[in-house]
Amino acid sequence: MRYLTSALVSEGVTDDQFLPRLLARALTEICQVEFEDTVEVADVQPLRERRGPCSVADVVSLVEKNPASFSLVFFHHDQGANPERVAAEWLQPLRDLWGDRAEQLIAVVPVRETEAWLLADGDALRSALGVRWSDAEMGLPEQPRRVESIADPKKVLNNIMDRISRSTTDHFGQLGELVSLAKLDGVPAYRQWWSDTRDTLIRLGYRQT
Repeated sequence: MRYLTSALVSEGVTDDQFLPRLLARALTEICQVEFEDTVEVADVQPLRERRGPCSVADVVSLVEKNPASFSLVFFHHDQGANPERVAAEWLQPLRDLWGDRAEQLIAVVPVRETEAWLLADGDALRSALGVRWSDAEMGLPEQPRRVESIADPKKVLNNIMDRISRSTTDHFGQLGELVSLAKLDGVPAYRQWWSDTRDTLIRLGYRQT
């Protein structure tokens, strides 16, 4: 039995509600599908000191305040409209500063925003929000992979939630439990995260099936 611990440093509080639950489910599936080892996957722990995004140095500082606590550290940054800028200003500087520390750094970079991943599963949205609207009525694409072509996923999601008369503040965590991993498997950025995580676990000595 192996015990897998991980942390998340994300851009915002909403991401801290959705991504830890989603990533913990996905980690469990990766371990079951890709590896022979029996793995107990701990909850993904958000690391945060303030509401907004951390600087590159802040990310390393947060991890250093929790020494030897995590095998994996997920760093989330939305791709936005300029993936080259995200790579140059965030991902490469962070990897350079990370060095050879024991914790393994894995990027989580949805195209364009995290909200795109929430839009990949209309059934999850209907269940969480208690509505019967069709995918078309909610502005969702016919195929999950096409969420990456939505210019403003946050606006689409906000438009859906604005139509709900009751509070929707607790639904991001619920959606992290409900969004179909099978549907996300068709979203290229999620698939990239899956591959990067699998490859990292191989380097940590997990035995492939």
